[in-house]
Amino acid sequence: MGFLDSVLGKEETAPIKPGLPFAMTCSLRPVRLAARRESSLELLVNIKNVSKKPVMASVSVEIPKALGFENLGITRIKEVRMAEMQPGIEKTVSFSVCSSSQTPAGTYMAIVTLNEHYRDYEHILNYVKKNVEIRVV
Repeated sequence: MGFLDSVLGKEETAPIKPGLPFAMTCSLRPVRLAARRESSLELLVNIKNVSKKPVMASVSVEIPKALGFENLGITRIKEVRMAEMQPGIEKTVSFSVCSSSQTPAGTYMAIVTLNEHYRDYEHILNYVKKNVEIRVV
């Protein structure tokens, strides 16, 4: 993966993991947060159904204590449930990640989990986790 692919995201059409019917890419807009100041960025998760059948999916993001999904920084895990995705359909899910006046400079890891569900959201057939690096300067 080249430098521009890591910044802008790379177009993928193959499944992210064998047996999983999805291709997933993650990108950040803007690419970093400000330290010791309130700032925010958007973590964009792009998901495409590359199988030949409709599937149910959900995406969850877990972030470290120094960051939050809102200015207060109380929530650490956020999940978005998507309806049944038809074959070839592509969806983008956006998560707002915020820093506060207490956030020190450094590199933080966000864990993005993509789940394939069966029947309802209680049953998980398969999942994949991906680490996304968030820079705070």
